[in-house]
Parts: sequence; C-alpha cells; structure tokens
Amino acid sequence: MVLKVLIVGGGIAGPSLAYWLSRLNTEVTLIERFPRMRAYGQQVDLRGQGVPMMKKMGIEAAVRAVTVHEPGMQLIDQSGKEMAYFPSIATDSTQQSFSSEFEIMRGDLVKILLNFAQYDLTKSKTNVHHVFNTSVKRLEQDDDKNPDGKVHVQFTDGRKDDFDMVVGADGSGSQIRKIMLGPDAPDPRYSLKSHMGFFTIPSLPGDSDRWTLCHLPGRKVIGTRQDQPDLLRIYMIVHGKQPALEAAQNSESIEELKKAWSQLFENGGWKTDRFMHGLKHSPLADDLYSTRLEEVRLPKCSWSKGRVVLIGDAAHSQAVNGQGVTLGFVGSYILAGEIAALARQEGTSLSAAVGQGVKKYEKKFHPMVSQTQGSIFGLGILLPQSKFGIGILHAIAGWAAYLGYGQSGGTGADSKATWSLPQYPDLEGK
Repeated sequence: MVLKVLIVGGGIAGPSLAYWLSRLNTEVTLIERFPRMRAYGQQVDLRGQGVPMMKKMGIEAAVRAVTVHEPGMQLIDQSGKEMAYFPSIATDSTQQSFSSEFEIMRGDLVKILLNFAQYDLTKSKTNVHHVFNTSVKRLEQDDDKNPDGKVHVQFTDGRKDDFDMVVGADGSGSQIRKIMLGPDAPDPRYSLKSHMGFFTIPSLPGDSDRWTLCHLPGRKVIGTRQDQPDLLRIYMIVHGKQPALEAAQNSESIEELKKAWSQLFENGGWKTDRFMHGLKHSPLADDLYSTRLEEVRLPKCSWSKGRVVLIGDAAHSQAVNGQGVTLGFVGSYILAGEIAALARQEGTSLSAAVGQGVKKYEKKFHPMVSQTQGSIFGLGILLPQSKFGIGILHAIAGWAAYLGYGQSGGTGADSKATWSLPQYPDLEGK
C-alpha cells in the first residue's frame, strides 16, 4: 500500500523530507502558499550532523559549488579597528569556527533541494509532486485507533483530498501547528526580546570579505557579509522594546520598516551612515527582511497529534545559533527513517506505522534539539548597553580569539559529539 503524504512548506525541511520519503513506497505532495519557489534569503550554514546528512543526500558537490568562501569572523569597534578575529578552519577539518566550511546562501540551497537549477533531487522523483499557490484551510483526522485512518484536508483553493500523513514544515509561524494544537493552545513561540533585519547594498572597494560585527551602544549590533564581490549583505540586531520598529513590523510596509531601522542605526559610527543611506535609496535594499527573534518551544511529546506531525522550524525553531538548516536536514531523515523502520519491524504497512513512527521520531530527535535550543539564552548579554560594556565584550573576545576559542563544534565526524546520527537501511542506496 502506497503511503500518501502531504508536506506543507517548501523551504529546507519540507523538500528534505520529500527526498527521503521518495525512497520509500510513497506518494508525496509538497505544497507552498506562494505562487513560485522562494529561492532567496541570506547566508546559512551546515554544521555538526548536518554535514554527514548533506553527504548522505548526495549533494555535497552541489553545495561546494556555491559555497561562500568566508575567511573568518571579526569584531570591530566604532572606528573600524579590529578587536578580535576568529579565522575559519581548513577544509575537511573535524572542527569549525564561527564561519562554517559550508556557508551557503539560502536561495542556493533551496535551488539544490528543489532542482530549480541543474541538480537532481526531489523534482526528478515521479512520486513527488509540487503544488504552488495554495495552503491548508482545514483538516480532520480519523480515530487514532484506526490503522488505516486518514487525514481529510481542505485546501484554500477549494480542493479536498485524503492523506495518510500531513507534515507541517511551514516555519515558526506554522499554520499547520495552529490547526493541530487547536484554537485554545498557548502560542509556543518564545520571544527573545530582539529584532533582526538584513538587506543588500552595492559593495565598495575596501569592504571586508570577513564576517564583520560592530557593536553599538543601546544593545545593537550591525554586521556585514560578502558572498559576491559586487554585493554587501547588511545584518542588524537590536535588543529590547522598540515601539517604532514594532509598529512598522505590524504595518507590513517596506518603507516604514526602512525608516524604523535607519533611525535606529544612523549616526552609529563605523559605516552605519553609508549602510542606512543604502537601505533608504538603493533598489537592492528592497530585499529587506525584518523579523522578531523568537524560538518555538513546544512541550515535550507535542510535535505530533495522530497523523499530523511538525518538522523544522514549525516544531523547534532556533533563532541565530546557526543550527536551523542542520536540524531541518536531520529531523526529516529521522522522521522518514523511523516510520520505515517501524513498518519493517512490525511487518506492517507504512500507513499503519505512522501513528507510532511520528512519536518515535520525536523521542529520538528531541535530545539533539534540546542541546541547541535555548543556547542563546541571555541574548541581551551579548549586546551591551554602554561603551564600557562593549569594551569588556571586546576584551573577552580578544582573549578567546588568542586562545583559539570558537574552533569547535565538529562537522559531524568529531568524536566529541554527544549525539550520534541514527542509521536507517531502508533509506540507503536507492
């Protein structure tokens, strides 16, 4: 019997799951609420267990072909003077610095996963179907005790269909999570009391290709990264209550957001005036993305309900710790693997294995998530209020750089890792 699966969300975790499920006796429908694939976004990285996962999927060569070669990360003061520098680690090392060996633009990674360009993953599979410009309006489940039960789905475009499993891979604001938990469930998003924004401007001679961070008084930091010679990516974080920024966020107006961010960083020293001028006047800056920093912290044993399950940011979003892509890769592999392993062990169909398989997925994966979630507790501590506090931060960072701190957190082969990647023979060699 073919396992019929609906995956909601076409970012990283959703296509990754579609890839692994395509190796089983499945029919997968991957839907995206936007009219086309969203192959854009800023720089992300693969770390820890995400690296062997990338290799398992056979996309290492594709990723390396578009990797951002970042020499390292530096902290500077408001005059532009280097205060600490953490170089990246040599290729194929078992350790990584703040700049990963596998830095990649999010859009390039999405293209690889969905075969937007030349690479051949989920789009080449005849049992994986992509549907755009629709989302889930309503879903109902049959009784959990029914081994052949279905999830009855109504889409926003009026269509109806039945599935053996529905997967929410639709981000930290997940609509599937809201439907699954019910209208009276508390919102699991935990505010980190900070906002982050990023945008693009033209680069100029003298712009560093290092990941550069400049802390400013008032619990703010502005940074740059350069993945292409003619472009400069500007990153901003501000901690604490920001009424004007909140109002602009709620207005959903790009012009209001530009105004609010520029008011926060103008006259901040270093190159902030140039960056804010670019934000307001460069057409490239229309890619401005602004968001509240938050984590999704669901109670234990609540990543699924019956045949509906959450993966990626919908289940356990991380804020700025660099683990989001890795967790999306690993979680999708474990979900597919646990269902397949249970079906083989019990001598039953994949459909009958869904109910317990989704629970086993969370039980096995939760330890890895718990190691990373909450790791940026006290984000405000890393964003000092005063110049004196920034000076202390720079002094500590300088000593850390001198002692080699930051050259840790292996690529997946690190023997010091406290969580090992499970193996699923049903997903291998197909």
